[in-house]
Parts: sequence; structure tokens; C-alpha cells
Amino acid sequence: MSKNAGVEDDKRLIRGIMKGNRAAMQEFYSLTVRNMTATCSRYIVNQDDVKDILQDSYLKAFSSIGSFTPRSDGSLAAWLRRIVVNESLQLLRRKKMLNQFVSIDSVEDGQDVITDETELNNYTASIDLQELMALVQQLPAGYRTIFNLHAIEKIPHSDIASMLGISEGTSASQYHRARKLLAKLIIDHQNQKL
Repeated sequence: MSKNAGVEDDKRLIRGIMKGNRAAMQEFYSLTVRNMTATCSRYIVNQDDVKDILQDSYLKAFSSIGSFTPRSDGSLAAWLRRIVVNESLQLLRRKKMLNQFVSIDSVEDGQDVITDETELNNYTASIDLQELMALVQQLPAGYRTIFNLHAIEKIPHSDIASMLGISEGTSASQYHRARKLLAKLIIDHQNQKL
């Protein structure tokens, strides 16, 4: 499919949704729900909360879709993903879970083995994606959130700091601690498989 075909499909869906066409809404939902569920589940562990966030996100998208203009293939799904991430962050704020960190002392000495993204990628390459996501979900909510925003969403620490109301240094240090704890979880997981 060419980029223009993707943009034209997005425009067609947008027109249909704006007219209240249920088939267009269902098509948009069917095309995106799997990825949006995965996105939301990276931040939120409780599946009932995931369902609520997805419902709120789709309602918000449907009600404000007229303000969205597709710029490239996939931009409509990216716009929805931002809504899902923002709704997830709002829930974490309401539940005061963004400050859930663990002491760096609880990660054993000798586990400070990850110094850059390449090393983290080497560890994560040794397990399948479902196992990795299950381990990421074991991170405390604050670490998990910053890890997802920076490592997965590729949001710079300066923007994460603004989004979460923390300093850029706090975002960077919590990301480092999340990587360190994730490395420990991966190593422990691999040792259990032996």
C-alpha cells in the first residue's frame, strides 16, 4: 500500500466517523485495538483499567477526530496512540502511582551491567517479546512509565519531565534505575529457565 493510499484510507475513516457512521468507527477500532491494547498494557497492569482507558480513548478520538488532519500513512494511529498514552498517564496520576519507585539498593550489586541501549537490547534479544513485556510490567509503575515513554515511545527526558512534572535529571535517573532493575529481572528470568 502506498503512503497516499494510507492517508486516503485515514481520510475516508475520518469522514465516516465524523458523520457518525458506525461501520467506519468499527473499522477504525478493529484496525487499531490490538496495538492500542498493547500500548496501554505497557503502562497499566490491571486489565479492567486497560479496558476503561481504551473505551475513554476511543470516545475521545471519535469526538475530536474532526480536528485531526492526516499527514502521513499511520499518523491517525499515532494520534490515537498519543491519546491512549495520555489517558494511561492520567490514570496513573489519579491513582498516585507515578511515584512508585524502588530503592536502587534493592537491586543487587553487580547488576549494574547495562550502560547503554545496545547492552539492554542484547539482554532483551535473548527472550521473546511476551516474556519481555511481562517483565516490564513487573517494574514499579513510576519506573515502567518512564521506561516506556523513553525506550518505547522515544520521548526525550526533557519532554517526559514536562509531562510528569518532574525534573529532567529525575527522569534520566529513574530511567537508568528502570533499566538496571529490568536487567536484573531478565537475568533472574533466564536463570529460572536453566
